[in-house]
Amino acid sequence: MYERIVVGTDLSETARVATDRAANLAGHLRAGLTLVHVGRDRQGAEALAEEYGAEAVVANGNPADVLIDKADELGADLLVVGSVGMRGARRFLLGSVPNKVSHHAPADLLIVKTDPPPKEMGDYQKLMVGTDGSSTAMRALDAACELAEALSIAPLVVCAYEPLTEHEKEILRADPNDVVAQWDADKSTRETPEEFRWRIAGAKQAEDILERAVDHAGSCGIGADVRAVEGNPAEMLISIAEDEDFDLIVVGSVGMRGAKRFMLGNVPHRISHHASTDVLILKTV
Repeated sequence: MYERIVVGTDLSETARVATDRAANLAGHLRAGLTLVHVGRDRQGAEALAEEYGAEAVVANGNPADVLIDKADELGADLLVVGSVGMRGARRFLLGSVPNKVSHHAPADLLIVKTDPPPKEMGDYQKLMVGTDGSSTAMRALDAACELAEALSIAPLVVCAYEPLTEHEKEILRADPNDVVAQWDADKSTRETPEEFRWRIAGAKQAEDILERAVDHAGSCGIGADVRAVEGNPAEMLISIAEDEDFDLIVVGSVGMRGAKRFMLGNVPHRISHHASTDVLILKTV
């Protein structure tokens, strides 16, 4: 799945949590591991890399910019950062460095929850992936299934739907294109703008999407659990993760109502800022 994993570190104990996670995944996936230290402590970085059986890269500059550049330069297919540390303000769930990296990462990005750190660093046991049936979300499902297979766990696939209110329907009907009429006329969903597609759909549409997800996972040799839930996608994924002790949420960088003009859609953006667990953002554009 991943051949080269790059993890950023400032050599702090907080950053070590992310390094532990990166090393754990590298072991499962038989991937090469590179530690990127933004600073001047070359000796400390090389000693840490030797401890993990990894390579060390030491550079100066803005931490986020260096991580992004080095991940691209090294051909990384997974970049790992801690949720705080590396100069990230602790009053936020997501520090300034991982926040910037999340919007510009050249590869998949794993944001490891480092504040508070986990009681122990074991394998991921419960993985959840969100989907809205879009092509980008299905690519995210592929990657989630590959990871789940490597970890010998069954992923939970969640599709959240949020029907339009009557007031919203009235506003849309006043639009010359009349999105609601397009939907009701039983035309191809391709004619319905992406930002309204799943707001209009209800439980039945979500269940149809999940049936496809099960088939998709099965073709990858994975048995997936599925769940349709009513509510805001980001809020529902965060809530399920907290209530049911999931340790990893997987989402695509766009899709799930993410405007394609942004490198990071609104759902993964909100999840990365507010989830109390690790978040894997898959580069799907």
